[in-house]
Order: sequence, then C-alpha cells, then structure tokens
Amino acid sequence: MIELFRVVSISEIQPQRECYMNELLYSQELNTEENVQESIYYKIKMDSIWVGYCCVDSNKTLWEFYLIKNVMIHSQEIFKFLIDMNYINSAECITYDHILMSLCFDFQKKSSCSAYVFRDNIEVNYSTSKYDNISMRLATKEDYNSLLEINKIAEGWNDFFSDLDEQIRMKEVFVFHSDNKLLGAGTCKKTWLCKNYYDIGMVVASKYRNKGIGTYIILKLKEYCYSNNQIPVCGCWYPNYPSKKTLEKAGFIASHRVIRYEFNEQ
Repeated sequence: MIELFRVVSISEIQPQRECYMNELLYSQELNTEENVQESIYYKIKMDSIWVGYCCVDSNKTLWEFYLIKNVMIHSQEIFKFLIDMNYINSAECITYDHILMSLCFDFQKKSSCSAYVFRDNIEVNYSTSKYDNISMRLATKEDYNSLLEINKIAEGWNDFFSDLDEQIRMKEVFVFHSDNKLLGAGTCKKTWLCKNYYDIGMVVASKYRNKGIGTYIILKLKEYCYSNNQIPVCGCWYPNYPSKKTLEKAGFIASHRVIRYEFNEQ
C-alpha cells in the first residue's frame, strides 16, 4: 500500500534530502533549488514504512523524488501512483539525476528541454587587459535603484534578480563600474547547504552589451569563487543563446540539461 503525507516544513524531509544530494553526481542546480523551496512536500510511505519523499509545486510539477535503496525495486509502481492519483502531471529533471530521468522517460507523453546546466571544464585564455579600468565590489543598499534599472532592461526571460533586497543583504550581488558608470552586475549564491557549489550569473546594462562585459563578469566571479574554495556553476534557459555563448567564452561547458516531461496527453 502506497500513501503520501503532506508535511508543513522542508526541515521534515531534510535528512532524506541530504541522502538524495549525496547520491547525485553534482549539487542541486539553483533554479531547481529555488522551486523546491516554494514547493509542497510529501513523505512517501509504503506498507506503513517511510520510504522517501517528493517535492511538487502548485502546478503539480515534480522537482525532487527520492526513495531509499531497498524500495527502489518498487520505484515504477510508486511513480505511477503519483501520476494516477494526480499528485503530479509533469516533472523538471536534470540529466544527472539518473533515477528520476529514467522514471520520467518510462511515463512521459511529451518532453522538451528547459535549460542548460554548465560546469567549468576547461581553462580559457580570455584577455581582460582592456577592462583594467573596471572595478568590482559587493553591492550595497545604495546600489538598489541603479540595479533595479538594469533588472528592467535585462533580456526578458525572467527578472534577473529574484529578491534584490535579500540578495544584497546576503552579500550575493557584485557591481561592476567604469568611470562611475554601472556596466553590469553579477550574482554568486550557494546552491545547497551541504555542498560547496555556488551559482553565478550576470546581467549587463543594455548599452554595454556585445562588448565582452558579460564574459568579463563571469570570469571575475569564477575567480572569486576559486579564491574562496567554492565551485562555480551556472545555467541559462534553453532559448537564451546569447547567455549560452557568454558562459562558453568564460570556459563553461553545457554538460547537462533540464528536461521537462509531461505525463498527460495534451
């Protein structure tokens, strides 16, 4: 018998989340982690024993799915239960989450690529000498309004800053100036508590785009991460080819994808 029980706080599944993360080849990707934080959490019980958990958002999209090893033989049965009982109708799966990806493939009616997930796999020789006049520093609350202006003109996949006040307070935002002109900004945020991966990203003011500033910002954020014993990672939406090229110029490889699976006939 399979049962799901909704829990109030993510802390109630934290021990199993740590097991899940430690079984992955890489740390959780930031967009997934942010969606998990906003999800509904269910503990999974089979024959009166707690065997795993899942995280599902308000649109019934599955973001995390974990089972203890001795019930993995029942993984298809449990996953089918989630679909049949209308707990989920879709899933967003990173390609290095092999178990979830396999289960999604078993039951999918449609699939598409949502995003690229990058890892820093190569060294690049990218001259930054022409940018010697650019300064980099942590953003302060005095930068808030000018950063909001950049946010408004950022390319329209989503707003670049998810919560600018909080990101400044947490020292996750860097500003890049030349002659007191704000060229762009970068972010550096830890993706998950038990891993040392930091998601980096950048936004460039519209009149300074296509001048190599974006690549420069990513390189400086990479440098900052390594100097603090952090592992830099990044991602971008699948249609955002300009961001993909910028990240690749800075030495990142799109080694993984986020795949969206639909489980119902459209």
